[in-house]
Amino acid sequence: MTTDFICTIISMCIITAYLLFVSLWQGLPYSISETYYHTLSRWTFPICLVSAGAFATMPLLNHTPETYQFLAFLIIASILFVAAAPAFKEEFEGKVHYGAAATLGLSALVWIILTTGMPWIALAITLCCGVCDRKRFIFWFEVGLLYNLYASLLYILLK
Repeated sequence: MTTDFICTIISMCIITAYLLFVSLWQGLPYSISETYYHTLSRWTFPICLVSAGAFATMPLLNHTPETYQFLAFLIIASILFVAAAPAFKEEFEGKVHYGAAATLGLSALVWIILTTGMPWIALAITLCCGVCDRKRFIFWFEVGLLYNLYASLLYILLK
């Protein structure tokens, strides 16, 4: 097993444990970012994001073709900006947060398409869960995109 594989698994476990804990404790949020307001300690969301992003940095950078490696940089930088400005309901922080979240989503989507093709997991989760639970459509889209990114990265690492 390579270090990049282990780092990817650790990253995925961090974000999965965080989302499961918050969802089971407070119920499903309307977006992943909203979990910031659902935790007692305001540092939990940023720490989990930074930790998951840190563990995913080397696998992303090491296994993204050089021609579009800038997307891996945008993904990681966007995660850090979302973590640095978690209070999206505040005026200034909200602008930073929304801009970084949009950049993250778009960069991840393009990275998935360029590295492994169609984002099937993101589409399936969004269509199945998001259509049935329209109030949380954004959450299901984010979760689908997140796990599609992990699945694509693991596929690249294992082939």
